[in-house]
Amino acid sequence: MSPPGREVQYTESAVIEVFKNRDDYAEPMTAKEIADRLGCSRRTALNKLHDLETGTDVTSKKVGGRSRVWWIPVRTD
Repeated sequence: MSPPGREVQYTESAVIEVFKNRDDYAEPMTAKEIADRLGCSRRTALNKLHDLETGTDVTSKKVGGRSRVWWIPVRTD
């Protein structure tokens, strides 16, 4: 019997890859969209996004009462 707990680890780099492997690199995404692409819960994706926002270029914006979108700014210089 395997020990209790999660067997799959979702890394911050996996979340970054979701942003990079899209047709429109600049389009913001919701935590739900990222979770669907990773195959994890929305809460797991949201936790990773919050971690990334404090340590990387990932940024977010509130777009409604409880909605937030996430993206990596596109540099033009």
